[in-house]
Amino acid sequence: MAESNRRVLEIEVPAEVVKKRAGAITAEFQRRVRLPGFRPGKAPLSLIQQRYRDDIRSELLRDLVPEYVEAQAREQQWGVVGTPSISDIEYTEDSPLKFKATLDILPEFELRDFRDLEVAAEDTTVTEEEVSNTLRELQEEGATYLNLDEARPLEDGDYASIAVAEAPAKADAPGGKTRESLCEIGGVRTLKEFSESLRGASLGEERTITVTYPEASRDPQIAGKTVTYNVKVLGLKKKQLPELDDDFARELGDYESIEAVRGRIREDLEKAKQHEADQKARAEVRQKLAELHDFTVPEVLLEREVDNRLKTLKHEIEHKNLNPQSLEIDWARLRAGQRPGAEIEIKSALILKKIAEQNNLEADTSQVAGEIQRIAEGTRQSPSTVEAHLTRDGGLDRIKSRLRLEKALEFVIQNARRIGKNDIAAISEG
Repeated sequence: MAESNRRVLEIEVPAEVVKKRAGAITAEFQRRVRLPGFRPGKAPLSLIQQRYRDDIRSELLRDLVPEYVEAQAREQQWGVVGTPSISDIEYTEDSPLKFKATLDILPEFELRDFRDLEVAAEDTTVTEEEVSNTLRELQEEGATYLNLDEARPLEDGDYASIAVAEAPAKADAPGGKTRESLCEIGGVRTLKEFSESLRGASLGEERTITVTYPEASRDPQIAGKTVTYNVKVLGLKKKQLPELDDDFARELGDYESIEAVRGRIREDLEKAKQHEADQKARAEVRQKLAELHDFTVPEVLLEREVDNRLKTLKHEIEHKNLNPQSLEIDWARLRAGQRPGAEIEIKSALILKKIAEQNNLEADTSQVAGEIQRIAEGTRQSPSTVEAHLTRDGGLDRIKSRLRLEKALEFVIQNARRIGKNDIAAISEG
């Protein structure tokens, strides 16, 4: 933890305040506890003090300590994050209460001039080649595969129907579940081990194939592992592509011609490219804002953000019906790798908050209503019910805060100077 974000307070609560508060707590104990031989509320205070001394002391500390810490923090205008650490408590009856409070606070910093930040301008032009490539992908999705009766060895370009099962780890252990798959020999999406092993195989022939998956594999269950498969060739198939004509267009949906399909593809590609460019610009602006300001992020906020990121990752793994605990994941290494991104996220959020404050930026009522409507549709509740629930648990304020930061980010982007690839190259050469 950087010392710049930590404050230590030595607090003394006056004896008269302590005595009055202790008396009130003792009276409350007298009112609600039941002691043998006494009617409710009639037990002597001296007996209550003797019998419940430790409980009264604990409640007194729970009552006074936070109150005085919060008061001191307010007086200093500190934004406290996390829970203060309390130590060195000194308390005896009829004496002041003394203690130390260690607080982590939001960093204090001056807002630097963020206008005219340089942001790379992405080219969002959609080419005819990109449209044609997407159309060919749709054509591939509509392909049919016809069985061939040819009795010949498999060769590049063939589509083989195969039965695949993971080989057992030991001779007496059960193997994996057998599944049927279509394998293009030599295809770009086919593992090279499969193409190399099945090339030259005949119908009905069985092969053993060993694959070593890269560490960067998208599937964490197999990343970095070596797996052996038992494979049997079931049949030979020929791929037949549909004609790219108006009939094909009508099969895709409410299109009258193949040109209408091309127009829709172009529109979708333009939207996708623009969305990607916007996301890149937002990420670049957040990083440059963080680099522009020199202050340290409180460790408690950094750890909380990393925790949230790992929690999201675990949920994604569980969504794939996998158990995160059973996977060989180096969580410590993964955690360390999340810190730089988490630091930029928090630091830029603090900066954007100050930008919003200085420029009187607030979430639009329509935006808030839109968020409530989206949640209502997702949870099948009425907007009024969702709004009431969010108001009770503070969710509405969190939504407004998030929308406010997004508005501040758009404000910075609008003031940023877009630089094309040629400009970037010239700057780099210079």
